[in-house]
Amino acid sequence: MLGIVPAASPVKIAIIGGGYGTKVSLPVLSGLPEFEPAAIWSRRPERARELAEKEGLSLGTADLDELLDLPGLEAVHVATPVTMHAEVAIAAASRGLHVLCEKPLGANLDEALQIVTAIEAAGVVGAVNYGRRLQETRARLLDRVREVVGSPRMVSVSLVHNDHAEPDSRPFTWVQDAEMGGGRLQGYGVHDLDLLLEAFGEVEEVAAVTEVGVPQRPDGDGSMREVTAEDAYGLLLRFKGGGVGLVSLVATARHKRGDVVEVHGENGTVRLDADRRLWWGRAGEDLTCEGPLQASSKEAFGHVARAFWAAIREGTSPDPPLEEGLRVQALLDAVYKAAAERCWVEPRPISG
Repeated sequence: MLGIVPAASPVKIAIIGGGYGTKVSLPVLSGLPEFEPAAIWSRRPERARELAEKEGLSLGTADLDELLDLPGLEAVHVATPVTMHAEVAIAAASRGLHVLCEKPLGANLDEALQIVTAIEAAGVVGAVNYGRRLQETRARLLDRVREVVGSPRMVSVSLVHNDHAEPDSRPFTWVQDAEMGGGRLQGYGVHDLDLLLEAFGEVEEVAAVTEVGVPQRPDGDGSMREVTAEDAYGLLLRFKGGGVGLVSLVATARHKRGDVVEVHGENGTVRLDADRRLWWGRAGEDLTCEGPLQASSKEAFGHVARAFWAAIREGTSPDPPLEEGLRVQALLDAVYKAAAERCWVEPRPISG
């Protein structure tokens, strides 16, 4: 671990990515006294310069080396397309920079392990942004699951979105490109896998199906491009020790519905309904309700960022840590394999 510096000192950080990085992480980091955003990277030079000027950053660039070599830089938030995570995170760690990486950690488990190895070898702090579990809705759900559920019998996570329902509702970007690690599994599904792993531990095996409901989307030049990354999926999981999990999403529904999570266990029930109300009760009891609760992505990222700062400045453990990024990565790899081969797949054991 690099030497601890005074707690009052903000961390000078660069945001690597002009999409999510500008929608969530940059405004959050700019509003936290623990951080000093200094630079931003985008694949398009003009976009990078425009963002830097708008946000008052000292550098906006499409040159990764230029950004990583910025004098005084201490940390990076990696918010690039998934297939770039390993390249960027390893390059940052090799320069002694602390790394907060978006989820999933890598394009596959091998890349994720390479990232962790590079961070550990450099002695810098590493963390992965599985912050959705820190939203009030899911944090309280996890609390109640631990209190009343016991061993799982049936767990269901169902997401119904309409933001991809029309071809022109979203332009073609890397999110629609499977070769760049796009798809709704990397956007939402990994958070649900993380939730189930956090609640119930290891998954024994998984089956999966993915689908592209809207096959073409407009490119920047007005032409239509083929969508290759899934906008719907259904996953069936068997937990080690017993219990079944169902995880599904459709992003092309005609009518949106809030997330619904139902946990039925040996000792009781916990339910997060579509109105963000949380219900729970032990066997023989009526269900108790609280809410509606908040589900803010920015607030959740703020929790992750402050834990990242504390790990850098105070030597505490980052939350979520890289190890949890690896366990989700192993399960995600199994999901992709199960969907491709149409069979049950056991997640690969994690080893260095």
